[in-house]
Amino acid sequence: MVRAECREDIVATVNFARKYGKKLCVRAGGHSYAGSFLQNDSILLDISALNDIEINRKTGIARIGPGVTGRQLMSQLEPLGLAFPTGHGGNVALSGFLLGGGLGINAGAWGQMSVFNVVAVDVVTADGRRLHANATENAELWWAARGAGPNAFFVVSDFYLQCWPHPETMTSHLYQVPQAALPLLFEMLDSYDWDRRLQIMVILNGDNHEQAFVNTLAFADSRRQADELQALFTQRIQGFHVDIHCLAAELMPDFESIYQQNEQALVCSRFRTDNLFTDRILDVYAVLREQLPSQPAPKGMSMIVWRGHQHLPDAAYSATGRYFISTYLQWDDADDDERNRQWLKQCYDQLTPYASGHYINEFDLEGRAASIGSCYREANWLRFEALREEYDPTALFPRLNLE
Repeated sequence: MVRAECREDIVATVNFARKYGKKLCVRAGGHSYAGSFLQNDSILLDISALNDIEINRKTGIARIGPGVTGRQLMSQLEPLGLAFPTGHGGNVALSGFLLGGGLGINAGAWGQMSVFNVVAVDVVTADGRRLHANATENAELWWAARGAGPNAFFVVSDFYLQCWPHPETMTSHLYQVPQAALPLLFEMLDSYDWDRRLQIMVILNGDNHEQAFVNTLAFADSRRQADELQALFTQRIQGFHVDIHCLAAELMPDFESIYQQNEQALVCSRFRTDNLFTDRILDVYAVLREQLPSQPAPKGMSMIVWRGHQHLPDAAYSATGRYFISTYLQWDDADDDERNRQWLKQCYDQLTPYASGHYINEFDLEGRAASIGSCYREANWLRFEALREEYDPTALFPRLNLE
């Protein structure tokens, strides 16, 4: 393993790997559920120490090193009245998160996916060149970086992020609803063009097969506006006669409170995940309803996030669907590893026919390496593969789609 202490160390490591015919894998925060940065017989380049931040107050653009976490970035943005759609876990490094698209906090309203706020990158290519890439300069590399995920054929040494005005008010409501009522709930969600500043998520817990939970997060310019966003949800629920009960309503004073809310759900030391986007939520829910009682990890959960219709900019990232579904298994006993692996794979084997795409950051890369192209639209995947062949013909960076 090589731990880079400066950008020049990235160049030196790339050149060393190329000279001696070694594969080169890159790790920033090491958060990947699938351990996608680990490859046999390769050099692991750790770039987590490159975590400097520069913020231009006039433009609202932040230049960050790849090791910067969401918590670190927001600690500097919030005092300036700025925000960025980081991951929901505060300790998630932004490098891998952004390269894979980034389903971030309030991302529906802030660019649809977090990566679409990346206005430029600095990269080191397989031949050791340091290049700046944006919409007009080395535009193909910028296109690839906005969605390359762990399949990147370069190392990103710097991201340039367009930040947003920080919401004046953020509120979180938690509801309980019988699982049997979820088809009605999904019908209600599909019947309305929701304000993207209201994040709506359904949670199915492994240890409760009769009840589900719904979390609504509002990001608003005032408390009154936040209350109106939340009230619209409950009003429309009543119109569909969904039996729902509010368990909690709280003010979220800052992003740290959102980070802590999500981190409290991570209670085990071992984990595995898979996911899909879909427009066929009732078919997907029917499979989940059948499979969840046999889930081997009681502390695991499945999350269903309403996304609505998306019209994405042209970039490598291209997966869409009105709903995002991801299952997070977590457990502590190593003897349960294989049982959880098998259950998750067979569950998502049954769900895959209803998928419109997959989110590469939470895709089972270990079990589905040959299907990594399904994380992209076909044309985007073919374009990405052609660029990878052009910039990395000797496969210095491992091709994860090959088993």
